Amino acid sequence: MIRAFLIAAVALMTMGADRPSSVDYRLDVAPEAGGPPVLSVEMRLRGDADGETRIVLPKRVISEPTVSGAAMTAPDTEHRLLQHKPGARLTVRYRLRVPGAGPNVLAITGNAVFAVPDGRADQAATLRWNRLPRGWRSLSDLDPGLTAWAPRLADLDEAVLLAGPDLRIAERGVPGGVLRAAVFGDAAGAARLADLTAPLLGAQRAFTGDGSGSFLVAAGFEAASGGRGSLTLPADLLTRSDPSDEIAQALTRSWIPQRLGGPAPDAAGLMLGVAAFYADRIRLRDGLLPYSAAVSTLAMADTRRDARSRGLILALKWDEDVRRKSAGKLDLDDVVLRMAEHYRRFPAGQGPDVITGLISAAWVTAEIDLRPDLARYVQGSAAIPLLETMFGGCLDARVTVAPGFDAGFDAAGSFATRTVRGVRRGGPAWNSGLRNGMKLENWTFNAGDMNREIELNIRPANKRAKPRKVRYWPYGDMDVETRKLQMAVGLSDAANAACTRNIAGL
Repeated sequence: MIRAFLIAAVALMTMGADRPSSVDYRLDVAPEAGGPPVLSVEMRLRGDADGETRIVLPKRVISEPTVSGAAMTAPDTEHRLLQHKPGARLTVRYRLRVPGAGPNVLAITGNAVFAVPDGRADQAATLRWNRLPRGWRSLSDLDPGLTAWAPRLADLDEAVLLAGPDLRIAERGVPGGVLRAAVFGDAAGAARLADLTAPLLGAQRAFTGDGSGSFLVAAGFEAASGGRGSLTLPADLLTRSDPSDEIAQALTRSWIPQRLGGPAPDAAGLMLGVAAFYADRIRLRDGLLPYSAAVSTLAMADTRRDARSRGLILALKWDEDVRRKSAGKLDLDDVVLRMAEHYRRFPAGQGPDVITGLISAAWVTAEIDLRPDLARYVQGSAAIPLLETMFGGCLDARVTVAPGFDAGFDAAGSFATRTVRGVRRGGPAWNSGLRNGMKLENWTFNAGDMNREIELNIRPANKRAKPRKVRYWPYGDMDVETRKLQMAVGLSDAANAACTRNIAGL
């Protein structure tokens, strides 16, 4: 009886061990003469309980996948349907070529590498490097023991995989873990990237309160992007004198979709602006950015009309709206952190999009309805109003009224043909004696500049005569309002320090 019980217990334990709760990947890297390396990928998983598992393939597979434990059909080029016994153990194998890499460089993100079973975003995933060419080393944010969280299939798209004989890695301590900075070929470059990124990552983790474990930052990619535990940066980043701003922006841009909400394509520009607002605010909080530099960024954005710049100014408006609605007790930070707390409750891929989360969090936090602002300033193009004084008197939005710029003639067409045309009767050019058909010798003209006169040298009909100069101020008949964001003037050192804390949300 006891023996039978022990046999049954062992059988149950064995059954549990044979039922892995993760999808496990194994990678082999093989160099190819004169070309980029080839990756051989092995994926081990349990099939779905209904006997059919749908696999989504990466795009650069160079050989037809094979499978053991199932029959495979191809409903289209991107998917494979596996038919098997319920819950069967399956192994899928395929090969792919690394895009855009040299013969000794593997620098790739997971969306180009990993096939995944459909509908399992929250399932755990593991990675192991099997075989590398002699002298190569590898690094990934999926490597076992490098994160304080268990990677999931949802994290694979943005995961970073690096390998090569010249891979250089520098480590720095950051709050909650270790930062690993990786570049190819230059140990000094890896150290510089680590030194630039470590304080920025530390500041972001201090603000968000949800960053722990190791983090990988790698230069050598086409563009900046980020995942749950990694950030990729352009290959030429370290050739710039001070890439801190780009790194800070990339960190914040990657944090938003990971922590605040799913993509909202119609509001992509808005969220880029919100990311820019927080890239500066987070650095201000840790003393990594001067108050004057943050104000300059706001002032420049206020003169532009692209979606990102308007998003930054909207974030500024909403921050002040929340402050005033709460009598200074809250600001936009409270809205954003509530978004993060709410989004954390959902399984991967099932939370609300970022705009839905923003609207909800603003209402719950401060009873502010952002929908009218989104309609006017994101879907529409109305001018974004700002109060004349913000942050307790630290930031001024000065509005001046002046005549609008009016050249009074078709400047572009006239300069192209060196013949005056398009002179408007009664305008500033007409009143100064300019007429259609006059020949232009040379000119001084700055479109939109109200602080300089327009000077035109008119070629005389008599070639022996000197050119005649026509000069005038380009003042139009209509007045134009211009807003300029600037630091409040005449503040003491103590007041400036207090303003830094105010704009930083402290």
